[in-house]
Amino acid sequence: MAIHTQDYWATAGVNDLTQLYQHVAFDDLAATAVLATLAMLYLFRGTLWDRQDPHVFKMYERPQEKMGARATSQGSTRDIAEKLQQADADIVVLWGSQSGTAEKFANRLSREIRQRFGKSAIAADVSDYEPASLGHLPNSSLAIFIVSTYGEGEPSDNMNDCWSWLESTSGAPLAQLKYVTFGLGNSNYKYYNAVADRVAARLDSLGAHAFMPIARADDAKGETEEHYLDWKSSLFSTLKDQLKYQEHDPVYEPFVEVLEDSSLSDLDVLHGQPFGKANDRRTLRTKSPTHALPVTMAKELFQNTADRNCIHMELDLSEQPGVKYKTGDHVGIFPSNPVGEVERLLQCLGCQQRRQLPISIAQLRTEDKLNIPTPTTLDALLGYYLEICAPVSRETIASLVQFAPTSADKDALSSLNTDKAAYAELQHTRYITLGSLMQHVAPEEGAWSGLPLSFILETLPAMQPRYYSISSSSVVQPRRVALTAVVADKALPGTQERVFGLCTNFLLALKSSISGACHPFGLRYPLEGPQGALSSTKVFAHIRKSTFRLPTLPSHPIVMVAAGTGIAPFRGFLQERARLSRMGREVGRMILVFGCRNEQDFIYQDELLELQQALGSSLTVVTAFSRPVNGSKTYVQDRIAEHSKELCDLLTNSDANFYICGSAAMARDVSKTLETQLQSQQNWDGEQVRGFMEKQRRTKRWHQDVWG
Repeated sequence: MAIHTQDYWATAGVNDLTQLYQHVAFDDLAATAVLATLAMLYLFRGTLWDRQDPHVFKMYERPQEKMGARATSQGSTRDIAEKLQQADADIVVLWGSQSGTAEKFANRLSREIRQRFGKSAIAADVSDYEPASLGHLPNSSLAIFIVSTYGEGEPSDNMNDCWSWLESTSGAPLAQLKYVTFGLGNSNYKYYNAVADRVAARLDSLGAHAFMPIARADDAKGETEEHYLDWKSSLFSTLKDQLKYQEHDPVYEPFVEVLEDSSLSDLDVLHGQPFGKANDRRTLRTKSPTHALPVTMAKELFQNTADRNCIHMELDLSEQPGVKYKTGDHVGIFPSNPVGEVERLLQCLGCQQRRQLPISIAQLRTEDKLNIPTPTTLDALLGYYLEICAPVSRETIASLVQFAPTSADKDALSSLNTDKAAYAELQHTRYITLGSLMQHVAPEEGAWSGLPLSFILETLPAMQPRYYSISSSSVVQPRRVALTAVVADKALPGTQERVFGLCTNFLLALKSSISGACHPFGLRYPLEGPQGALSSTKVFAHIRKSTFRLPTLPSHPIVMVAAGTGIAPFRGFLQERARLSRMGREVGRMILVFGCRNEQDFIYQDELLELQQALGSSLTVVTAFSRPVNGSKTYVQDRIAEHSKELCDLLTNSDANFYICGSAAMARDVSKTLETQLQSQQNWDGEQVRGFMEKQRRTKRWHQDVWG
């Protein structure tokens, strides 16, 4: 028989209640005391009890992790003056680099200063030091800035802190600083070398003294290397004239030591997996960790074109829940080098039998920065970690002379180094990589066996990821990333030689393998990846954040201008707005101006028709064909002029966001045309137009995602 609680307490005696209360109170106190004791024991674990042997880490420590890129510098400082003092150096070469070119030049310059003048110099990532510490450098020191400009006059990611400090600081804290500035840029961009110009201007305003006039490299015609060599020659002359440096013939001095170590096991060695500052806080602000991502789709976008390819590829993020992207971000792909180029280098060096032996790489100077992993193998270095397909400069040829197998070979290399015409002629007949140059001069197998491996590591740049605008929407397919890439290859005039884009041909080989075909030009890549890490059709990739974003309000109007694969981010934009429209959300006016050669190159044509149907009158697609089958050629800037009345109205009266994606030359022409039309439509003078354009950029209503 059930007894209700109310009835039980009505029949219970007072003594029973008292005993029950005392029993419950005692149990509560005992339980609280036990919990408190356990909590105290946990808090003081490792202090009052269970103290770990302070040397227990030695059981798990790998001695090779103290070497090379994995080493943690002892007594590292963020004061650049203190760092120079520690290194007993007079010159610091500070680099701000997005793609690695400025970093490469900084490392080369610091080494050559040591070799030519016997003066200690260090190359330094500008983000590794407090910008204010530049003011601590004595007047006897020299700071050389090698900085790149990209996008809309933006500094490289590693320049952000220094840039902010330069822009926000006042007074004359750099009155003792003596500096030189060398800028890397592309004159096809509107803000050509803006970062170098701004850095020099701000240094001057803060009291610094320019040691020599600012110099600029222009990559519009691929002349960055030659411009660097000309500037370097002027710098060295100034060092001799003003600082009385004594120059002598350079003798190769390695800054790394390469040792074969058969005691290492496969578990100790990196065989080609991407490495780097994956857990660095600054890196994680802009990039996700790198993972092997499955390829879920790969298809050809060009129609009826046997000699040209455009790839649409989709990567699956499902296995990596921590990796996310937003519409407009970039995906970075890590390619591998083609098998043929790896074999050519190994044959020149006579190292085929030693390619898989574990090697350790040790830095001989703590101030030099090593951007390759250790321990590893020669096969992994040449296959994954070094840009062995990079073109060879005359400076590299000059350094290679001393290792030439014969005196005749030395004469041949010396001629290429000193005679610009001879070097240019060779460039016109073949694409000069380190392997092809060595083979051209001395083709016998093993002819270059005397070339130190350290020379190759110091000469060839580290492999860099290639970035592509994501062509999907994170709202529509949050766990799948799409990219769009035209495969780069061109024939050298009058020859059978072809120049192949590294990453796009890697992607083409991957796409071909999915359908069971071979690469159309016979290029082979290790698609299985290091130790099978990319089997089942995967690529190493990561996500890089971008500021190329849709407006927060879907109702805000947008104007998009693209040429070729520049349509990629706009595919994601339109997918997202179509989804919002289907959900009943109001979407703003959208105009897409898209240029390509002809209808065979009209990528995503069917999708755009479907999106037009979904978005109705909200979306207008305007095409421009530069090589039409029938009719006259038109470019996107021509269409901008034709539709200028509505475009100018959207920009000036509706605060529309304006986006350009494609080549820098196209973006420059579009900007000029739009400025002309605004001046005409609004009756503005040149100053008013420039003021309006600057305002659009300041208020984040003008966006560019362009390349050289």
